[in-house]
Amino acid sequence: MIRAAFRTIAAFTFCVLLSNTAGAAACDSLQVAHWLLGEWESRDGDKTFTETWRQLSDATFEGKGVTLKGGKQIDGESLRLARMEKGVFYISKVAHNRLPIAFELIVCEPQRLVFENASHDFPKRLEYVATSADTMKVAVTDGKEKGFSLSFRRKR
Repeated sequence: MIRAAFRTIAAFTFCVLLSNTAGAAACDSLQVAHWLLGEWESRDGDKTFTETWRQLSDATFEGKGVTLKGGKQIDGESLRLARMEKGVFYISKVAHNRLPIAFELIVCEPQRLVFENASHDFPKRLEYVATSADTMKVAVTDGKEKGFSLSFRRKR
């Protein structure tokens, strides 16, 4: 009787673990981020923000972010999505930081990517959400109430 109960519990536990694993997306591939590739643009008042992403390999996407005001570049960053041994990372290099900052991919759903670096001052969290095939929203936050978001439209 005890053996039968044990086998039933073990089988149930195995099924639950298997179903949770099958439903969870492993954040160890750039496959889920292919929708990000291309040129994107957002306008906010007199500023225009662009992000351009291209695939270099199965393990690397290269990006560039630019902020324009009055047609002149006022800010920019080099971006990279890289699959590494410990997961996928969003790596940003901006002029005011001596070294690049890495954010780990912690949520990888088909239309939603969340990157986090809890030890960075700001931002701590970057969230990319595809709201349609040609639009996305990017939220840049401290993981709480501080931050901003931009709505992008695909240029091509």
